[in-house]
Amino acid sequence: MPDSITRSRLALALFVSLLLHLLLVGGLNSLGLSDEPDEEPDIRATLIAPPAQPDKPVADVPVAKPKPPKPRRPKTESTSQPAAESAGNAAEAPADAAEATQETPQVTSDTAQDASDIDKDYGAEGPRQPEPDRTLSPRLALIGEARIEFDVYRGENLQIGQARYHWVHDGTHYKMDTTMETTGLAGLLRPIRIDQNSAGEVDEAGIRPARYTSRSTLGKAIDEEVIFDRTTNRVMLRAGSTRSEFDLGASAQDMASMWLEIIWRSQTGEVFDFPLATGKRYTPRWFVPDAETSSLDTALGRLLVMHLRARSQPGDNKIEVWLAPNLRWLPVRIRYTDRKGDAYDLHARLVEYENQSLRAGATASTAAAPRDAGAPAPEPINPFLR
Repeated sequence: MPDSITRSRLALALFVSLLLHLLLVGGLNSLGLSDEPDEEPDIRATLIAPPAQPDKPVADVPVAKPKPPKPRRPKTESTSQPAAESAGNAAEAPADAAEATQETPQVTSDTAQDASDIDKDYGAEGPRQPEPDRTLSPRLALIGEARIEFDVYRGENLQIGQARYHWVHDGTHYKMDTTMETTGLAGLLRPIRIDQNSAGEVDEAGIRPARYTSRSTLGKAIDEEVIFDRTTNRVMLRAGSTRSEFDLGASAQDMASMWLEIIWRSQTGEVFDFPLATGKRYTPRWFVPDAETSSLDTALGRLLVMHLRARSQPGDNKIEVWLAPNLRWLPVRIRYTDRKGDAYDLHARLVEYENQSLRAGATASTAAAPRDAGAPAPEPINPFLR
């Protein structure tokens, strides 16, 4: 009995084992894990020519002009990076990248240029050079020689005399002479004549008088003299037997040379000042031009003028002047006001300069015969008149 049970159990076990194997093999085949990979299908391609297109003109494509590279400063390797790491990075960089990042040679100070200028195309002429600065100076601003005659009025309408101004300069030295005298009935009743003379140097800074003299027949004749000693930097005054001495200030002038200083410094359009010396006094003057030019009716016609007023200390004569920019900034009217309040007006009746002659009552200037009647007038020496 027991043997029969044992054999039946073994047979059942074998049957179950065989059944399990059959199920396992069938399941794997259904998942496709044991199949061989499919063979790749053949792909066939045929080239077909595109349809013919109508001929069209090909537009010219503008080719951009490459800009030259801007100069750059050579990069400096960081000292904190290890040498081995730098060498490794250089080995990994491709050859073409190394060429693209090649450093620009260092530019010295002799060949350095502004980077903004390099991008500009100046053509064959190269970059435009800046124009040199032109500084206003007496040598440019002052006419070499001029002569002006004035009618002198007391108040508005009473003519009492005449005045003459004349100067010459060669860019190094100057000489200035003025004369004022009573004429007509005033000359018979009270003959007065005042002669003033000034001589000195002209440089880039201004007028530098050396000696001034004045002789007057007003009442008792008194001779005046001023010496500008630039060696000791002193100015010495003399009126008759009275003498005085002061420190020589910058741009110091006398009663004659001051007109040359006024003419050239007024052309800047700014306020200016200088010490003024006579045989008796040595005091400052401040000259203030009007903000704009104006017009003035004169014996020479209607002129464009620049009006200046001189401010002074109490006890000094007051001065006003009208300069004509179109006549090389020559004075065409001067007004003195003395300490008593009496005003003396000088009105130009004759102006002569550079072969030009303007006279009161003339319809046109009586200039000397030009070299070429058809040639344009020469450019003025002073570039600030343009």
